[in-house]
Amino acid sequence: MLKKIAAFLLLIILPLFCESLPFSLDAYAEKAEAASKEIMKEVTWSSIKTREELLLDYISGKDKTEPLKLFYCTKQIIQKREESVPEIVKILAGTENEEKFAGLALPFIYTRDRRVIEPLKNIVENKDKPVSMRGLSAAILAAYAKNENYTKERWKVAKQIIYTSDFLQPDKDELKSLLSYVDELKFRDDIGVDMFMWIKPRIFDFVQPLENAELLKDSEKKEKCEQILREYKSEVREKRENAVYALLNLPFPGRDKLLESISNTDSDSGLRKSARLYYDLIKRLKTVKAPQ
Repeated sequence: MLKKIAAFLLLIILPLFCESLPFSLDAYAEKAEAASKEIMKEVTWSSIKTREELLLDYISGKDKTEPLKLFYCTKQIIQKREESVPEIVKILAGTENEEKFAGLALPFIYTRDRRVIEPLKNIVENKDKPVSMRGLSAAILAAYAKNENYTKERWKVAKQIIYTSDFLQPDKDELKSLLSYVDELKFRDDIGVDMFMWIKPRIFDFVQPLENAELLKDSEKKEKCEQILREYKSEVREKRENAVYALLNLPFPGRDKLLESISNTDSDSGLRKSARLYYDLIKRLKTVKAPQ
């Protein structure tokens, strides 16, 4: 299963961009635009159906699994025929193909449509679904619950985010409830690491999973290690949070045990949860080959 998740990320997202760049939904959308001509060749044209209805027929086909093409179609439908969203969600919920799921689901990051929330929550909670699908569903819900700056920063979205009509957007109470839900998701044993990997698609570039005994022979890294340990003992919570996160990238001997200890003994429950998440992430990445 772990190898399958890594292969899914490798196949769907990581090859599309230069090694030094984070995942950009806008860049992905531009690549999908390039596939539109091929889609039009595959569509069976009709005088009684609109273009968006034809695209909906296209994504309904079980043999249609190319994520870029599905992304283009779904994004077009969401923008121009929002009454079709429940039909897209039904297709999304019914697919077991992980490539198809990604192509259909990713466009929903651009919109906040209340009709998508419960179906995505159902996918997150369905442990029979592949964990990659559940992780992406959780990440989309996080994009809904947080503000637009969060969405832009996590997914590198520079263009307009919200396509949905005002009356279809979730109200404040719905967003407040959703925010509480997604904030706890990343700390859950069954979904947290996978959600975190979707939210940070370049996490493989940052996390150093294997402790290195030679690390502290480098004076700069030794100084950095000492600084992290000092900041963890700070009375300023933000410094302590940043110190715990920084441990992911500085694999000095004893780092993993320190994270495990923090997750069990720290007086701050939030830091305990974060340390457990990072500890579990490190364990995961030790068993999964990072994409090359």
